[in-house]
Amino acid sequence: MKTKTTILPKTTGLLMVLLLHLLKFSALAQVKYTDIPDATPNATYPLDLNNDSIVDFLIQFELSEKLVCKPQNNNSYAGNFVGGNHLAWALAASSTICDSTATWYSADTNGIMTWGTSLGYWVGESNKYLAFKLRVDSQTYFGWARFDVAAIASSFTIKDYAYQSSPNTCILAGQTATGMGESISKPVFSIFPNPFVSETTIELNANLKNACLTIYNAMGQPVQHVKNINGESYSLCREKLPSGLYYLQLTDENNFNALEKLIITD
Repeated sequence: MKTKTTILPKTTGLLMVLLLHLLKFSALAQVKYTDIPDATPNATYPLDLNNDSIVDFLIQFELSEKLVCKPQNNNSYAGNFVGGNHLAWALAASSTICDSTATWYSADTNGIMTWGTSLGYWVGESNKYLAFKLRVDSQTYFGWARFDVAAIASSFTIKDYAYQSSPNTCILAGQTATGMGESISKPVFSIFPNPFVSETTIELNANLKNACLTIYNAMGQPVQHVKNINGESYSLCREKLPSGLYYLQLTDENNFNALEKLIITD
C-alpha cells in the first residue's frame, strides 16, 4: 500500500505562520471589561481600571455638592478648561476615546464632574462615560467608566468600566469584550472636509433634535456655540476662527454627546 505525501509550498507555510501571529495579536488586543454591582458610595470610589490592585482614579466628593475625578500616578482624564475650572467630559455611548480626540489632564488638575446644580457636564446625567488614559510601565492605555450623577451632585453611581488592553489603541465609550454594553445606541458623526478652509459639513447616522454645537480651541476654551440644530446634517461656516486645531462637541435632548477633532487651514 502506497502512502501519498503532500508537500506544501513554502509560501503556504509562511501564510500559516502569519495567520497564527495575527490570531495571537487579536487575542491580546482586546477590551478588558469589568461589570460590577452598581455602587453608590458615600464619599469616595477607588477605581482600579485594569484590576491590578493599584488605584488609578479616585471619584470623590471634595466639598459639599462637588464631585471630582482625581487621577493617581501618571494617569489622566478627558475634559476641558472653562472659566478657570477643569471639567471632566460626560461622553455618550460610542464616543471615540483616543489620544487625539480629547484634551487630557493629569494628577495635578483634578476634574470637576459636578459642582452644585449648574457647573459641570455631569449634572443629573445617567449612563454617561468618563474617559481615561492609563499609564502602566511607560505604556498608554485608554478606557472608560459609566456613571449616573444626581441632579444636585448629592450622589453618584458607578456601573461598569473597561480598558483597551493593547497600548495606544482607541476604545469606544461603552465598548465591552463582546461589543457594546447594555441599552447603548451608536450615534456617530463625521466632518467632511476636515481640514477645511471656509465651510464643512457635519453628517450623522441619526436625527439630531434641538442639538447644540460647541467648538473649543486647543486650550479647551469655547469659541463658537450654535443652538437648535435638527436633522442629519449641518453646514458649519468658519466665520472668524483662525487656523488651527479645534474640538467640536455635539449634544442634543436625546442624550447624544460626541466629540470630534476639527482642523481649520488657510
